[in-house]
Amino acid sequence: MTSRVLTCLLLSVLCALPALGARPVPATAAEGMAMLQRMDTARVQGSPSTLRTELDAQQAKAPKDPMPRVYRAFLALPSEESFSEFKALAVVYPENPWPHVGMGLVYVRWGMLKDAAAPLETARKGVPGFAPALWVDGLRLQAEGKPAEAEARLRDALSKLDIPRFRTDLALLLAGRPGGAAEARALLVRSVKEWPEQPEALQVLSKLAREAGDAKAGAEAGALLVALQPHDREAHRRQAEAWLAAGDKPQAVKMLERYATLGGAEPAVLAQWVKLNVELNRPEDEAKALVRLAAATPKDPEPLLRLATLAEGKQDVAAMETRLNEAAALAPERADIQVRRARLFLKLERYFESVAAYRAALAAPERPVPEAAEESAQLSKKLHLPASPAKGTVEQIYDRVSLGLVALYLEHLMTQPELKGNLKVRVDLDATGKATNVVVLYDSLQDVLITHHAHVAFMDAQYPPGSESPVYQYVFRPPR
Repeated sequence: MTSRVLTCLLLSVLCALPALGARPVPATAAEGMAMLQRMDTARVQGSPSTLRTELDAQQAKAPKDPMPRVYRAFLALPSEESFSEFKALAVVYPENPWPHVGMGLVYVRWGMLKDAAAPLETARKGVPGFAPALWVDGLRLQAEGKPAEAEARLRDALSKLDIPRFRTDLALLLAGRPGGAAEARALLVRSVKEWPEQPEALQVLSKLAREAGDAKAGAEAGALLVALQPHDREAHRRQAEAWLAAGDKPQAVKMLERYATLGGAEPAVLAQWVKLNVELNRPEDEAKALVRLAAATPKDPEPLLRLATLAEGKQDVAAMETRLNEAAALAPERADIQVRRARLFLKLERYFESVAAYRAALAAPERPVPEAAEESAQLSKKLHLPASPAKGTVEQIYDRVSLGLVALYLEHLMTQPELKGNLKVRVDLDATGKATNVVVLYDSLQDVLITHHAHVAFMDAQYPPGSESPVYQYVFRPPR
């Protein structure tokens, strides 16, 4: 019985030996670096979890293959988790160079450069000329401040495996050395053509192109970089500068609009956006830029004034008035803004508002308008306003205002002999006798100058303190 059991166990072990002796074949240098490139791309695109799920599925399908575990460790690099996994895999699969390369790369990223040398040496001895090990060793030498040795190592890696990652790292090394810019640029052009998802490479390439006087190439490289960073407003601002240097204003405008959309609020940048739209004769886009600039400079009336001008060009009177009122509220001491308001109200036959705006302009100390005094005088003459405010009792004020109203009415009868009607207004007073408002209660005359004369004259009048708010009524009939 015992002999039969031992025989069965022996046969079982003998049958298992071939399987135990079969060692998984490590990924080639090209295969492994292609996966590392996919990882970097996934990181740039913000989708490493998708790749992690794919590697989990590969491990479940082939549990004896260490490469999915190796790749997952690279995906988590640099971290304690990744280092522990590389170390464990190196013990179980010492002939596989990838765990040793991984440990070396973790050490380099952590700045533990002396510790990085041993696992990289192990990988290079296990697979002579293993390009990934040469690559990481080049990065180690560069971090140690040995650029010549690092360059030699990176060139050795590139000679054995011509891939974008090696070209990029060699180019980044050369770009920082005297006389290396031209070769660095050539290497980067090739690298990003095959693998555009390289933010640092694109940034350096754009810089090298601009420094070489090729603004267009610099801008084109920058455009690829912005495409990788669609939510980076500063990247869009820098790209706007690049397109401007290349003489492409429409592209610069696109970048500046995106900058603002992403929340960019630097006044100088927004002002540049406005300026470019003016130069390109794009009033609609200019208005959008001005709205952003106005919000970013809440104490500056100039964007609002320009918006008023654009609204005037579109004959959008309501928008123009709104912008002028906003500007006047920001800069009440500026006469020029009040004059613009006065002229608008005059054009709209809102005479009492025009009178008030002209008076505000004449009282404002900043940016006086020489023509304002004469324009104000002409408006007062047009309305037959009294030379001085009416004052006295409520009845005396009524009589005084009547003189101007009758004069206007008689003047208008010369061209409108059938003009007639009633005008009834209420003057709201505060406790001191100051008029706060004039409310038209009834107006069948419908003569705008007479109505507005009454409004201005009754607002100007000086009432006795404590007076009740008076109601005044006029009946206008042609003399027989």
